[in-house]
Amino acid sequence: MNIHLCSISFRHELVSFPELLDFAALNGFAGIELWGAHAAAMARRMPMQAARAVLGMRRRGLKVAMISGYVPLLAEPEELHDAKAWRQWRDLIALARMFESDKIRIFAGHKSSSQSRDEDWLLAVGRLREMAGLAWKHGIRTVIETHPGTLADNLASTLRLIREVNHPMLGVNLDFLHLWEAGDDIASAYQRLSPWTMHYHCKNVRSRHELDVFSPDNVYAPGGRREGMVPLAEGAVDYDAIFSLLRDREQLASLSLEWFGSDPYRYLSEEMAWIKGKGQPCFPAFIPASGRLGG
Repeated sequence: MNIHLCSISFRHELVSFPELLDFAALNGFAGIELWGAHAAAMARRMPMQAARAVLGMRRRGLKVAMISGYVPLLAEPEELHDAKAWRQWRDLIALARMFESDKIRIFAGHKSSSQSRDEDWLLAVGRLREMAGLAWKHGIRTVIETHPGTLADNLASTLRLIREVNHPMLGVNLDFLHLWEAGDDIASAYQRLSPWTMHYHCKNVRSRHELDVFSPDNVYAPGGRREGMVPLAEGAVDYDAIFSLLRDREQLASLSLEWFGSDPYRYLSEEMAWIKGKGQPCFPAFIPASGRLGG
């Protein structure tokens, strides 16, 4: 499997992009899922360093698997936010091109499927079709994450959205925990979404009543609660079964370890050791003799 770390795991750490690449290579990661905020900051403040880092990634067999960004998908067409949505989308496309990534992940709006009106669905479907078409002109796939509080918050709503948009380059970032949170059977959801799944997110929680630890208000706060965020092998979601699915069907599956807790270096190193211990091959991580990025 091609396993990636998420740069968002280091949002409260003082760490450079080259340091993240060194860590990824030395621990057998295939690359990085780059948070849009991090990508935009590098493009704005240090474009030459970012360009050198991309060249260094090529030499080491690493890649940016996905740019993870946000757009106000449900902004009404006559609002100023509509122009903002398209500006943000074009900015994300530019960032994906800069970092040589072929996928951009966004959320399907800011309303749950049960609270969305027919007008919300029509707006989201039309806009996603246009966005997917624009991104694909540059060879970039548009990826919707299964996530609570969005139109893709469970299996049925995700299938509806994908089918109604009906664009060959619109896919799914399947977050196992969030589908489990929605009450869906993971094996069934995995199989039914497989024609559209382009990436996976893997994280775990100690128990169902602690799921609020992943709410955005908590996750992004430096002083937010981290209790309940646990390694994949120790949580309520059965990752032994999930990795069996991936091993049997998708040796080249692309996935990210999405860690929001403390000490990401230690956690990610230990998670990779656990995955490797299960006999999961991780591809590829070429490390030059210098052990450092060039440039």
